Amino acid sequence: MHILPKMMFILIGDDRTGKTTLQKLLIRKLHGADYIDGKLKTNLSFNIHHPEIKRKYKTVSFANRSYQEKIGDYESIENYFAKFFTDADIAFISSHLVHDDIEEMIRRGKNRFFNVYGVFFTNSIRPENANSQISELNWDERFVIENPWSDNDENTNLQLDRIAENFVDLIVNRTSIS
Repeated sequence: MHILPKMMFILIGDDRTGKTTLQKLLIRKLHGADYIDGKLKTNLSFNIHHPEIKRKYKTVSFANRSYQEKIGDYESIENYFAKFFTDADIAFISSHLVHDDIEEMIRRGKNRFFNVYGVFFTNSIRPENANSQISELNWDERFVIENPWSDNDENTNLQLDRIAENFVDLIVNRTSIS
């Protein structure tokens, strides 16, 4: 029996770091649906239409909101994974800088045979916050997204679009080597 090496990306950062906008851009690039100006529902799954990725990975899911923003619905990480998480070949979930929540997300992802990747946003990394301790967790790999603060929404969107393109390239490369 062949088990597909699934990928889970945990997007980590404070509020307004670009996690939700990045997910909307990735939906457009991997599936074709456009949510940029619309509200994105939580825990959605999509078929992958990207020609290089769909040869190996068929589905992608997006949590959209950070776990902490929906904790009233989810109640716990265990309950989130049992009742709300949408399993797919590639999954994107997000979290604020809450060490214990992220540690449990990693454990739950690995229990479901995901390689779990930490994705840190530079506009949320400061010496006084929890990034260092979160970085030490049992990740399969860590990525740092260079996403400096900008007062200009157009610049921010262009920046995030480039980041989404790089993410797609990363997944394409992983598709061809694994």
